[in-house]
Amino acid sequence: MSKTDKNIELNRKTSDLIAGILCSGFSIVGITIMDKSELITWVTIGFFGIGAILLLFRYFNPNSRFLPKQKEYYKKLSDEEFIELYDSNGIFTYDKNGFELQIEQKLTQIEWNEIEKLTAYKVDLFATDEIRLFLKAENGKQFEISESTEGWFQFNEKIKEQFPEINKSWEIDITVPAFERKETEIYNRNKNVG
Repeated sequence: MSKTDKNIELNRKTSDLIAGILCSGFSIVGITIMDKSELITWVTIGFFGIGAILLLFRYFNPNSRFLPKQKEYYKKLSDEEFIELYDSNGIFTYDKNGFELQIEQKLTQIEWNEIEKLTAYKVDLFATDEIRLFLKAENGKQFEISESTEGWFQFNEKIKEQFPEINKSWEIDITVPAFERKETEIYNRNKNVG
C-alpha cells in the first residue's frame, strides 16, 4: 500500500469515527430530551442510530464486505502520478511520420497524412461524461479512444502538433453542456475545420 493510499485510508477511518460518534450523540439527545410520543422523534433516533451503527461497524471492521471502502472513489492521483500518466505514450508508438497501435489484435501503422477525419463526442456515464475520439484514416483504418485510454494525453498533443487547424481547446469546448453527446468534427482533411 503506497503512502497516498495509507493517508486516504486513515482519513476515511477518521471521518467514519467522527461521523459515527456524531450520529451516536444525536441518537442519545433524541432519546433523552425529545418528546417520545411524536413520530419524528423515533424517525430521528432510528436514522442517526442506524447511521452510528453502520459507520462505527466500518471503523472497527475496515475489511468487512458488508460496507466496502469504495477505494476507487477516494483515490487521488499525486502530482508525480499525473505527470507520469500525462507523459505516457500508452498504447501508441510514435515516429516522425505517424504512429502504431493494436487494432483488433493487429499491429496497425497509421501515417499522419493518411488521417481523413477526427470526430470527438461525449458519452453520458450517468455520474460523469467521458470524452471519446474517433479517427478515420485511408484504407478503412479506424479506431476510437477515450479519456481512459492509456496515452490519451500524448495522442491529443501529437494531433494538435500535426494539424494546427484543430481548435486547441476542443476538449474544454466539448464538455459544455454536461451529459449531451455534442459530437464535433475537430479535423477533416477535406474541409477547413477549426
